[in-house]
Amino acid sequence: MIQKLRVLRASVSSVRDPFEKNNYNVLYNMMKITLSSLHKKLIITAGVVIALFVPLIIYQLRSPVLIVTDFSSVTLYGKTRVLSETRNASIVLFRRVLNVFVADDASNDIIRFAITEASSRPYCVIFPLRFVRAARLYRENNPETPVVLLEGRYGRDDTIFAIGGNPNDYCIYKTDIDADFQKAGMAAAALDMGKNDKIAVFLDQNIRSQAENSFLRTVNSPETRLDAVFFSSFDDHLEIPDISCVVFAGAGVEFLENNSNIPIIFFTWIDPSFLPDDVVIVIDDSPWAQIVQAVRMAGGRASQGRIKSKFHIINKKIIDSKTLRKLGK
Repeated sequence: MIQKLRVLRASVSSVRDPFEKNNYNVLYNMMKITLSSLHKKLIITAGVVIALFVPLIIYQLRSPVLIVTDFSSVTLYGKTRVLSETRNASIVLFRRVLNVFVADDASNDIIRFAITEASSRPYCVIFPLRFVRAARLYRENNPETPVVLLEGRYGRDDTIFAIGGNPNDYCIYKTDIDADFQKAGMAAAALDMGKNDKIAVFLDQNIRSQAENSFLRTVNSPETRLDAVFFSSFDDHLEIPDISCVVFAGAGVEFLENNSNIPIIFFTWIDPSFLPDDVVIVIDDSPWAQIVQAVRMAGGRASQGRIKSKFHIINKKIIDSKTLRKLGK
């Protein structure tokens, strides 16, 4: 009897052991697969984190671009626009662009101190032309840093005298009048749309000859043939019936007081929210609108150059899509 029990127990044990071994193998394999999957997920997560944060670290470590401005210009341009243009330029350049705000009556020493406080080793410093003497002082004390002077559309005759020394020590960039007024002529033709073919153009005397020739190059093309009449001031202008479009570039804004419902192309920095509803296009050559091109040219060590303005279409409904694409280039 005892012998039979032993045989039975042995047979039961021989049946149970394979199942226990198989269960152990299954559990081991499951744990191995889980750990392997977790390991892969950790690697992927670490890769994503690195991909996200390494560019941000590099972005922060790169030397910034500084742009000097006064508070009155910010008020004129609009604080929201200043921050928006600065942010967009930072993204495009993959480099921080920082505004150095100074009081309107700040001395050149104060401006230099404010720049140094913003960054001890900037990639470059952008000065609008009104800060030309502050630019000279900064350049004399920081010869290793590129100094960019933006002359704008109207410029001044004594720029070279004001900076002193070798003008090649600076990056001096002007607004591209030819390109801007050719595109303005294209926009005027689009606003006319074959209605009256009459356009009044008010131009600052300092740019009249160059701007007029560039504007006519477009409106007198075989595709358009518009009648453009040019004035240097509101006092000089003549009453022109059935005007289809008016262009303001540094003169003639008094025209707005007694005329309305005429599409306007405005060369100005002014925040569009301050402008009349008749303004359809704002042509902006402010320092903020020129940051990206100026920095790229300075990075290429170009001592002189021309920068196109930005065309802001305020009312897109009255301009055809083909012209909109051309103006956006």
